[in-house]
Amino acid sequence: MNLLVLVLSSQLLYYLLIAQTGVVGAFDSHIHDLYTLPIGGIIGSLLSALWRHLDLKMELMFLFGVQIVISWFYPNYSLGVLLTLGFVVGYTTPILIYIFSSQGKAQLALGLAISYAIGTALYTYPFEERRVIALVLPLISIIALYFFDLKRLIVIKYKKFPWRIVAIMMLWIFADSALFETLSRSGGMDIWSEYTWVIIVSHLIGVYGAYHFGDELIKQIPLVLGLFVVSYLFYWLEIPLALAIVYPVVISYYNVLLFHKLMQLRNVRVIALSMVGVGWIATSAANAIAIEHQLWIAAAVLGVFSLVVPFYFRRIS
Repeated sequence: MNLLVLVLSSQLLYYLLIAQTGVVGAFDSHIHDLYTLPIGGIIGSLLSALWRHLDLKMELMFLFGVQIVISWFYPNYSLGVLLTLGFVVGYTTPILIYIFSSQGKAQLALGLAISYAIGTALYTYPFEERRVIALVLPLISIIALYFFDLKRLIVIKYKKFPWRIVAIMMLWIFADSALFETLSRSGGMDIWSEYTWVIIVSHLIGVYGAYHFGDELIKQIPLVLGLFVVSYLFYWLEIPLALAIVYPVVISYYNVLLFHKLMQLRNVRVIALSMVGVGWIATSAANAIAIEHQLWIAAAVLGVFSLVVPFYFRRIS
């Protein structure tokens, strides 16, 4: 297996199981205990955009080491430690995506398939007991990256920031995170513990579908929005099995397209600035909606964009 695939999948798992669900779950979603995490993420992404990266491999190795140090104290994090955790994730993600631009769509699909399968299997693992997971994942990243031969990468220069593409990414992340965080707090719709294998298979179907049939991100807007609308509908109708089938498919499908588009940008600065909106602003807004139990806002935004976006972007290739 390509060692960079291991780096990507382990880091995605770290974000899902530790930074996103683990820490939030351990702190019972109390925003006053967590607000420095996204602040650190935004700062990290901005610095990653502005910094002159002379040795990307050494930067990542060092920051993965910082992840291990932070993970040693999991989940007893202060606001300062959460700020640092957010910074590390925010800084490393654009670099990792840029480095992964040397790989193809097949390697991306494999990395996402591994992370979704393992992440789903471990999702119900108690939040407070994930310290070993938090330590092992960055260790895997360090070892795999150490033995990976990183060659010189192409850099594309941009005259304009691709804000239209980023806006679509933000919409998808927002719709996904709002539903995901709402489901995480909904005891009556706990699909992960009851339909674990169904969700894993659905994720793999979504990855396979995006790899073989998903082309340009913009052209996939109607399909992705349609799948999100159906997922929201199944949630409100309280049909957990149908939700467990459809929702993971759309998550995996759009994420393959999203990451592939970010890889194609081939510019750390542009990727990092994109991640400010995609990785932090959109998710933070969605988390606020979920915490306040106002999922209807996300549904309204999704509905408006379902009508407007296909026409507005029909000429964007």
